[in-house]
Amino acid sequence: MSILILYGSETGTAQDIAESLRREAQMRHLAARVFELDEYDIGQLFTENVVLFVVSTTGQGEMPPNMRKTWKLLLRKSLGSEFLKNVNTAVLGLGDSSYQKYNFAGKKLYRRLAQMGANMMCGVSLADDQHEIGIDGAFIPWKQRVWEEIQRLGIYESMTEEIDPKVKIQTKYRFVEAGNPDHRKNVVAESDTGYHALKVNSNRRVTSENHFQDTRLVNFEIPYELQSQMKYSPGDVLMVRPYNPDETVQVAIEALGYSDEIMNKPVRIVKNDPYSKQPPYFLVGVETTLRTCLQRYFDLQQIPKRSFFEMLSYYSNDASEKERLRELASPEGLDDLLDYANRCRRTTAETFRDFPATSKHLEPDYLFEILTVIRPRAFSIASAPSANFVELLVAKVEYKSRMADKRRGLCSTFISRLKEGDEVFCKIRAGTFKFPLPEAPVICIGPGTGVAPFRSLFGQRSRLSPHSSGLLFFGCRGEHDDFYFSDEWNSMSGVEVIAAFSRDSEKKVYVQHKMGERARDIKKMLESGASVFIAGSSGDMPKAVSSVLSQIQGDEWTKKAEETGRIQYETWS
Repeated sequence: MSILILYGSETGTAQDIAESLRREAQMRHLAARVFELDEYDIGQLFTENVVLFVVSTTGQGEMPPNMRKTWKLLLRKSLGSEFLKNVNTAVLGLGDSSYQKYNFAGKKLYRRLAQMGANMMCGVSLADDQHEIGIDGAFIPWKQRVWEEIQRLGIYESMTEEIDPKVKIQTKYRFVEAGNPDHRKNVVAESDTGYHALKVNSNRRVTSENHFQDTRLVNFEIPYELQSQMKYSPGDVLMVRPYNPDETVQVAIEALGYSDEIMNKPVRIVKNDPYSKQPPYFLVGVETTLRTCLQRYFDLQQIPKRSFFEMLSYYSNDASEKERLRELASPEGLDDLLDYANRCRRTTAETFRDFPATSKHLEPDYLFEILTVIRPRAFSIASAPSANFVELLVAKVEYKSRMADKRRGLCSTFISRLKEGDEVFCKIRAGTFKFPLPEAPVICIGPGTGVAPFRSLFGQRSRLSPHSSGLLFFGCRGEHDDFYFSDEWNSMSGVEVIAAFSRDSEKKVYVQHKMGERARDIKKMLESGASVFIAGSSGDMPKAVSSVLSQIQGDEWTKKAEETGRIQYETWS
């Protein structure tokens, strides 16, 4: 018998917590299964004894992408009020109270589970990034309460009240020699992931050469045999599987001290945990090497989370480094951790380098518990639907911190370095926007790379409904620096582009200012049924735009429009 841990995650924090719960369950002699919510057959939920949910909130109070399919299924009225009457559950929500719709996903999930009759072992716990010790402020007391409640149920006879320090944590996977016939039977071909290798047709810089920001328009070819599987519509996103930068991989290799023989030896990845998903063989190969896994699988560019230090200390045999790692892993050491890792944006590869006595004695199998895997990144598709190609607009993330080397975003750096002919594993996924029929009026606000889905939308509308009505408010720094697709908008019918240039005049002008100038036109379009779509950074812009809409239509109208989908957001941090 085992407990079930389900998570919904966008950035990996919920997954990280779910995995830490799995490890702690092991140390309490309790078997645990971990799944993304959309990977689990929700029709079987009523058969479980104990289910723990860890759910983050994304965008403007939305469910994370890897649980949206399951959430729709959970909302079915046919499930009834007794569907989960025999299931004991607990919900941990992850959020940031500086956002308006703080922890909406966790709150909504908790209410829905209660409606279906679940026995809630404790009230919904809302972890807050703004807490003085971060999400641990809610997570630590929540998990302690959960373990006590599971113990009280008396279902799991082998479960211990406290952690057993003698238990050796079993890694999810292990490396075995590729030539070993005994392990070939353990390698099972994974189900279709939907990822396909797309070839790069072109990778063009679309900002001026003297502009600080390097933004790329990347065109991927869709081969004929994949055209039926790679169909897309405006609002859809392309999921991209990036690799670690070469320089980061080299830092990790030198820090870990593995010999070339170990790095290049043909191996296979097999599961120790029968409930773990199959490794992404399409990405690393059924027969692979440790070097390939460091390049393509393990995330070496990530800022190390608390669990990284927790597991590194667990495996460390050096007394002084072990003590330091424990300090960084402790809730009391949060400020120290933030200063060491987050504020300077230190990578996991660089962290290995800072703890040489520990890093140079790690067995390769331990990396499966210490490191997280590289998560696919989602980018709004920037091209009007085409059977032959798909385009992305990507701004390269690069900046300085107190570290010697520049800080670089993993995926944006990967994309910026792509050359014609390179292949990238990608798949199409539905985005958050639900656009109306092409003839319906729309008002779109997309500063910076937030304009990408609207280029796709108006490109299609221009072809299908050239007499439709659309307003696009676009914002950037300068007309001649980063005015994306400035040579295209005039050739599109059915859209008027109003640009705000924040650095071309003494007074900074943003999209909300331009909206205020066009308030009368906006009001007229809204009264004729127009929908509003807002894409871009989740900082001040969405609030400023919402404030303008409230000034035009009133607070009640704006609130209702957000609830009914007449105002939609696609934002990111």
